[in-house]
Amino acid sequence: MKRADIGVGIGLIIFGAWVFWYSTEYQKTVIYIYGPNFFPQILSILLGICGIILIIRAMRGEVLAKTDRIDLQGFFRMVIAIGMCIGYLFLMQAIGFAMGTTVFLFVLMTFLGQQGLIVRVMSSITASLIVWAIFRYFLVIPLPMGMFGFTF
Repeated sequence: MKRADIGVGIGLIIFGAWVFWYSTEYQKTVIYIYGPNFFPQILSILLGICGIILIIRAMRGEVLAKTDRIDLQGFFRMVIAIGMCIGYLFLMQAIGFAMGTTVFLFVLMTFLGQQGLIVRVMSSITASLIVWAIFRYFLVIPLPMGMFGFTF
């Protein structure tokens, strides 16, 4: 696992550097004190930091033991979850970001076995509204409004 962790860490650093470089080519329209390259560059820096941490931990010998394997049932659950994510993209275009994200999170939490109906409902509504507000007011990025565009 040590070699794999070092390889993944190097891959994360390279990918983060590429995303950072690529985002510098965005048009320099400044909305507030940042432009459209702000968020991708922050994420790419964090990705590079994670790669460095992974390499340092591997060099120190702090690697996780290879104990878990994905069984067939887990693989099918993963494929279904990916299918839900793809369906979410279409749902979001149809009914809008906030409502589509609420439905998606509720269905995904139910599929993954989250207990408590009230917890699923409240956390999916809260998370989708917080993310919507960040994109709408902080990043000033338009999101799909769908057929319920009058609601937000």
